[in-house]
Amino acid sequence: MMCFVHLVRYAVLLAFLGLVCWLPGFALEGAAIRGTLSGRLRGLARWCLGLTFWVALLFILAVVHQLRPLPVWCAIGLTAAAAAVVGIRSRIRISRAAAALVFRGHSLAYALVPAVLLLPGFVIAAGYGVAADAAVYHLTLPKLYLAQGGFRPVAFSVYSNWPLNVELLFALAMLLKDYVLATLVHFGFGVLTLYAIHVGCSTFHRPHTAWLAMVLFLANPVVLVEMGWAYVDLAYAFFFLTGFLFMLRAAEDGQDRPTALLLAGIACGVLAGVKINGIAGAGVVGLLYIISRAGRRRERRRFEARAFLARFALPIVLLCVPWLIKSAWYTGNPVYPFLYGWFDGQDWNASLSAQFSAWQRSIGMGRTWLDYLLLPVRVILYGGEGYAHFDGRISVLWIGLLPLSLLFGLRNPFVRRCLGAAGAYFVIWAMSSQQMRLLLPVLPLLAIAAAVTVADLLEHIRWARVRQGALWCCLLGCGTAAGLTNADVFRSGTERLRLLAEYGESLRQTVFHPVYRFINERLPKDAKVLSLNWNFGFFLNREYVADSFFEASQVADWLRRATSKAELRRCLAERGITHVLVGRYDWGIAYPPALDAMLADPGYARILYRAEDDEFLLLGLK
Repeated sequence: MMCFVHLVRYAVLLAFLGLVCWLPGFALEGAAIRGTLSGRLRGLARWCLGLTFWVALLFILAVVHQLRPLPVWCAIGLTAAAAAVVGIRSRIRISRAAAALVFRGHSLAYALVPAVLLLPGFVIAAGYGVAADAAVYHLTLPKLYLAQGGFRPVAFSVYSNWPLNVELLFALAMLLKDYVLATLVHFGFGVLTLYAIHVGCSTFHRPHTAWLAMVLFLANPVVLVEMGWAYVDLAYAFFFLTGFLFMLRAAEDGQDRPTALLLAGIACGVLAGVKINGIAGAGVVGLLYIISRAGRRRERRRFEARAFLARFALPIVLLCVPWLIKSAWYTGNPVYPFLYGWFDGQDWNASLSAQFSAWQRSIGMGRTWLDYLLLPVRVILYGGEGYAHFDGRISVLWIGLLPLSLLFGLRNPFVRRCLGAAGAYFVIWAMSSQQMRLLLPVLPLLAIAAAVTVADLLEHIRWARVRQGALWCCLLGCGTAAGLTNADVFRSGTERLRLLAEYGESLRQTVFHPVYRFINERLPKDAKVLSLNWNFGFFLNREYVADSFFEASQVADWLRRATSKAELRRCLAERGITHVLVGRYDWGIAYPPALDAMLADPGYARILYRAEDDEFLLLGLK
């Protein structure tokens, strides 16, 4: 019973947070662009504008160190009031079309399949766990910023100098409740991506196609796995797809083309602030518009170029450049740690750049021309755990659905553009870090293209009831395949549900190692911990220093200049290090020999805590 109450509580909290994010978008859309955008794209515009409002506001509050409850609750109240005024003026009513969508029997039946697939992700996200990268920075940085009231430097944290739009939304969730709600924010972005898929299919094809596209998107294990983690890739997928859909409307000769182009720029501006490679996604969306309008006369092209710069490029600059300025302020490099040869950068050097680049290029199954040619097949068939197999899996259904879309779907302009944008993004991904989760933004486009192709093929069936039955069979078949492919995720969700039922609220205390409790309760408030071979700092309530990634260890590079125990102790003292936490796993980091010698010398360090499982060793420095 307590398990059920816990899940319902967080479902309500997530719904409230969604309302908080939607209200300013409703007010802005109603006050500024009402009537200039048609169809279901208006609903998508509200979500896009609302999320953009909060990202911008939270960034400003973090800059002026007012990232605190009072300003945020005041903003919530003001946006609710503004939304109420707009709603009263426009005499909001539930349209018959919306009511039909909600209450139509077969729509509810179609929705049941994706709803079942979503359940394990929700349970895992609400189950108190913290994923690896979330413990390193996705949740850790918002926690540090909330404690400080705004942005602050974080030693050796490369990620703290990258765009962090979604992490600001995590901070909002943690300010309203806790890190569990923050984790559910990423789950919410997965749901919003499904909503964007529905909007895209309904606007540019037929609504019933959307249900199959949703199932095909959820059939990918990398999607359902990320549903339970506080990562940012689903947010990237949402804004990429949203920008793409608005750009499709902007490429048409309709009266809402200027508004759609502006909204595409806003979506891509937020996208550029989600991850350091967000500008690549924005570039793909912009390229779509340029190609679509390339056939116009010369005078017309000049006018459209000005509109493109003002409505698409300018919002991207306004929403992205503040992050670059922040990075330059803290490190001297606006794209830290990249382009080190041009900008230099604090706590970085050419050797670390080479190590970082070599690590990124080692991810995947090779970099020869043959490897690139085989890459699409390998991604589908050989994905799995570990960087040698892209560290993730997508559905094997693509081995048949992708050729089907290419053979029979290219006659449809919507399919053609979806596949073109997905292909362009895939090329960029192939040339960079080949991690499966970084490929996630193309999956909604592929899902839409495949679903539209299947639906168009079914249109050749003369009898409507037979067509509907065939679509239902496709939906059930793909849903069954998705369930089998994601069996591990369903098992994880079932296990998390069992733990919630067994431990209840006390499960929160079991998800972190006892060494964190020892540090938080026994060490002085002003203690500063150097963490070696370990960088999961979310549950650590003391100042600490750790590597962002062990493959290019800044800590080892910093300590390398010390050739003796005395020099090493002085080096640590310069950073205020008072304690050292050593993780058991050896990552092969080339720490200086003097480090082991100093930690083994009772004259320099004494053991304060040794984990029963030998996972950690905590030492106090003298």
